[in-house]
Amino acid sequence: MAYDAAHCPARFFHLNSSNARAKAVDLAVDYDTRPRRFKSLPSVTRVALPKGNFNIQQTLGEALRSRTSTRDFKLRSLPLARLSQLLYLSHGIRGLKTVEGEVAFDRCAPSAGGLYPIELYVATQQVQGVPDGVYHYDARYHRLEEVVRGNRHAELAELTIGQDMIRTANAVVVMCAVFQRTMWKYGSRGYRYTLLDAGHIGQNLYLSAGAMGLGAVTIGGFFDAEVNRLLKLSSDEDALYLACIGQHDRPHARKAKRRPSTLHK
Repeated sequence: MAYDAAHCPARFFHLNSSNARAKAVDLAVDYDTRPRRFKSLPSVTRVALPKGNFNIQQTLGEALRSRTSTRDFKLRSLPLARLSQLLYLSHGIRGLKTVEGEVAFDRCAPSAGGLYPIELYVATQQVQGVPDGVYHYDARYHRLEEVVRGNRHAELAELTIGQDMIRTANAVVVMCAVFQRTMWKYGSRGYRYTLLDAGHIGQNLYLSAGAMGLGAVTIGGFFDAEVNRLLKLSSDEDALYLACIGQHDRPHARKAKRRPSTLHK
């Protein structure tokens, strides 16, 4: 498909969400219209996630050098503690902090203005102690909330236009955006910030999975409306980005032999 800058909707949006001095006149924020910071599902089945020491011994340099996309998962039982650790390190809450004079949650991923518009959903199969299904990750209480019961991996493989590695992954993490959480403050520019936030979480997933000896691969192509329906998203929420997490037979990243980099020599 040829890129026509004059008629491309994406280019049009980029220009209209650009900052300019002429538009920086009224930057007042109406705090009365601020949306809720978190999503929680009422009256659903919940799964408590194990808590504990989520530290990883691998260095950042090792994690970055060994980062790779895995498409050859080996489906076998995954301990719930490992999924718990992965979700915490990707988008968990570490504590409280002050942002622009307000008390906010301090999380493992950065977010524009500390607003955190991304909600995580997890489709599971063969995770110990968790019935196969689709769950919402409630970060406030570090727990899963059931959305759909039953294995949905085959359906997700079809909705991602044939990404068959999903069929043998233990978990598919879907990053979904509540755009108004950020656009309430930043206007159209907040849409850009929300996409960046999803990218931050995606990198956390990659590095955390690799450091734990798990495989990961992200997916950006899918049938949006159908994935939204599968997750039972409300009208103000949209799926943005998927990450498959699973097991493989390659050596752990710390032990893998790699050719030394010749950059900057």
